Amino acid sequence: MSDEPSPFRMERINSGFRFSLDVEARTAERQTKVATFGKFTIHCDEGAAIGGDDTAPPPLAYFASSIAF
Repeated sequence: MSDEPSPFRMERINSGFRFSLDVEARTAERQTKVATFGKFTIHCDEGAAIGGDDTAPPPLAYFASSIAF
């Protein structure tokens, strides 16, 4: 188990809950982006057709995968 604080927060509000998270994202070279989420680093890129180098999945692939999980 990690000693690092969780990037997730849950707060009780009125008749429900508010969920929030901490993520840092930056633009790297060309269409490449890098995000840090807790102890994880996530890379994404676009295909050559739109100016990327196809070195990592595109952002939409992460989004679609998250729904599938």
